[in-house]
Amino acid sequence: MQVLLVQHREDPAIIALKNAILNCGHSITCSKNIQETHEAFKKINFDLVLIDCRRAHSNANKSHNSTSNQYDYENICRFIRKLFHYTVIVALTHNYEDREVPCVLPLLKMGFNKTVCETTNLMRYKNELLTLEYGEVSTVKRLQAAHTLFTALEYTNDPIEIMNEKYQLLYVNNAFEKLTGLSLNEVSGRSFHNLHKLNKNEILNKNEHVKAGMAWEFSLPIQKSTGEVSNYSSITIPIIVQGETNKIQNYVTITTTSDKVAFSNLRSKKILKSNEANNESVHPILKKLTSLNIPKKSCDFERFADMIKSESHTANSSVDESGAASDIEKQIDLANDMTRSSPEFNPQISSSNQFRKRSYDIQSTSNEFPSRRHSMARVHQQSIEAPIRKVINIISLAHESSKTDIVRQNLDKALDILRSTELYNPLLLDGDKHTSDLVSGLMSNGLQKRFAKGSIVGTKPLLNNESNSVQNYVKNLSSEIIQLLETEESWDFDIIALERLTNKRPLITLGLKTMNRFSLCQHLKISESMLVNWLTLMESNYKPSNPYHNSTHASDVLHATAYFLSTDKLTEILDDVDRCASLIAAAVHDLNHPGRTNAFLCNSDNDLALLYNDQAVLENHHASLAFQLTRQSQNANIFQNLTRDEYRAIRAIVVDMVLATEMNKHFEHLNKFVNKFSVSTDEKLAIKSLDMLQLPENKILIKRILIKCADVSNPCRPLDIYKEWANRIASEYFQQTDEEKEKGLPVVMPTYDRAVCSIPKAQISFIEYFIEDMFEHLDEFVDLPEVMSNLQANTVYWRELMDEESDQSSNGSNEIFSKQNDAVLVNRNDSIQEDSESELYNIEK
Repeated sequence: MQVLLVQHREDPAIIALKNAILNCGHSITCSKNIQETHEAFKKINFDLVLIDCRRAHSNANKSHNSTSNQYDYENICRFIRKLFHYTVIVALTHNYEDREVPCVLPLLKMGFNKTVCETTNLMRYKNELLTLEYGEVSTVKRLQAAHTLFTALEYTNDPIEIMNEKYQLLYVNNAFEKLTGLSLNEVSGRSFHNLHKLNKNEILNKNEHVKAGMAWEFSLPIQKSTGEVSNYSSITIPIIVQGETNKIQNYVTITTTSDKVAFSNLRSKKILKSNEANNESVHPILKKLTSLNIPKKSCDFERFADMIKSESHTANSSVDESGAASDIEKQIDLANDMTRSSPEFNPQISSSNQFRKRSYDIQSTSNEFPSRRHSMARVHQQSIEAPIRKVINIISLAHESSKTDIVRQNLDKALDILRSTELYNPLLLDGDKHTSDLVSGLMSNGLQKRFAKGSIVGTKPLLNNESNSVQNYVKNLSSEIIQLLETEESWDFDIIALERLTNKRPLITLGLKTMNRFSLCQHLKISESMLVNWLTLMESNYKPSNPYHNSTHASDVLHATAYFLSTDKLTEILDDVDRCASLIAAAVHDLNHPGRTNAFLCNSDNDLALLYNDQAVLENHHASLAFQLTRQSQNANIFQNLTRDEYRAIRAIVVDMVLATEMNKHFEHLNKFVNKFSVSTDEKLAIKSLDMLQLPENKILIKRILIKCADVSNPCRPLDIYKEWANRIASEYFQQTDEEKEKGLPVVMPTYDRAVCSIPKAQISFIEYFIEDMFEHLDEFVDLPEVMSNLQANTVYWRELMDEESDQSSNGSNEIFSKQNDAVLVNRNDSIQEDSESELYNIEK
């Protein structure tokens, strides 16, 4: 058993507890705060967590400057319960002896499963640990195994119904709901016989079989969602309770199974008791279930668990029954509307007001920490739904209820067209070549599409005219920089440290290391010296006076892009051209950024806004300037050895990816990605062919989401790095708001008024409305556990600070925000002045 001990200080009681854990043969890990706890869970999935709760705890004791490094057992417990559902959490409390013992309910609401009193008696601790191991921990492990099995049931094509001994329905899977149009909430508690309108002869025949412990194979009439009644081959299996009473505990009905062999072998054979351990005698249907490859999507196992609880009220209930019942009803109704949410092992059931716009709160005020949903259809449940999404849903429903194969085929074609990226481009028919050429010439960008799987990079030899400048540059790198670059492939890479070590010129150093890892010089047929020249040219055109949009941000986005490209999924889908173009796009995506937003440039009649007609002003400027500077410099033109088609292909990708970073098109790009790769619209995502994923239109959507996530990946970085980025972006936005007020321009972001701005609240809003959904979809697609773990932990941190600010602002004035936000700039004033002088010098030079 893996045990984590979270302690505030070490005393005789803690020492005795450690010895007891070791004497029981368990492994132990210790932590002292929420950060160390998070790091420990990155390495090990703990079965049991013991938290020292003997320190006095109250919100009044929290200082304004409290951080995640301080000991706060409540938030540590909430953090663990939020992220790790199948972990038993035990509170170590005082031994009150003759004193009045406080109520344990507050600890249970925090998420603790049990309390243990402090002692120095080794045997008492060992008895408690043995009780936990064979009690709560064992139960949770069985629950986890049951969740896995129910997840498999959700993905079977055969409708499955589970009943109690009175034939009242407890659970139905997705296939049943799709076939009948009835949800679990609608059929729960209903009689199996009445639902399917079975006659008396069938009921009597069934009873004869099940009383003998045998399965009953029969023809089951099912009324479909269209109203049509059809008979399906079904089988009802009695589940025998453990022991020698042969009492039937549940019934399972499987309908229209494709495993005919299993049915033939099952006929007239007794079903084994649930405690049978011989693998050779395991029921063939169960063998089939245990061999399923479980997808990442989770079923709503908790709904079934709630039904069991409603029948047998346990003695562990610590909440009012009427209140709990109403909460369960609310949650079930909400869950049916939100597809099937992830299960969670919690002491209580959360009420419906814990959800924000059908999205989960990162930290609620009760003991609940709802787990993030694994469905890629999260955008579909947003309160702001795209019209195209509604159209697709309507057609999908019509497709499911259609009886004619021809109609279904036509609806499939319509859905494919709607999910494409060329909705408004005409589909030219063969025959009229003149019209085809005319329309293609007017509407295309001159780039011929690539139909081959391989790279279009030519076979010109790699230039070998290496200059001594590259070798000297590498040799002159300090040992600290070289040591830091060894962690370049890690998501925890510290770009802020590299900025400091390179005197705020990290793009050259990191760019050379990263692009060499992807063999960019070989694919572009250039020398390393030319790559260094190009990186130097690009970095010199970033403005170091910008607190946020500078070359350090470009380096950070480059690192995130390279990290995503290295995932197994994207390595298979994208080719060399895609990878090269993606790295280039990341390096130049904010080139010559003025430190002001598009809206500011438009409101101030900036020359760039006039040049690009107020449309994606900065993004067009970044892409255009990058290619202008590259082509104008003979020593830094990394495209000079490419053929026209090769150059046009890379240019098209770079421009499209840079333009995709415009936030005005955020939801458009995200909805297109979800529409194409959503599990809800195509449940066979796991078996989609590689050829289909490598279609040009699909790779475009993938690369757009890739760079968008890389561009705003700060909330997913380690907390110390994230806090630095949060302060920098606030500093830049404060400057813009000050200038808008000074010039009498419309204030684009009133939130970033330094007199009233709450940085934690701004970060939480940004995460909830832009970051959380997008990264969950990318995580579903390429699997990014470390990225998502950081995002969840960081959200908890900002929410804690936001709650503290709310408490303080309710007791005082807004002066606290002004003082805090002025402090954001204190550490940067000198460096900004130096950067401005340096930039002026470079321009004059």
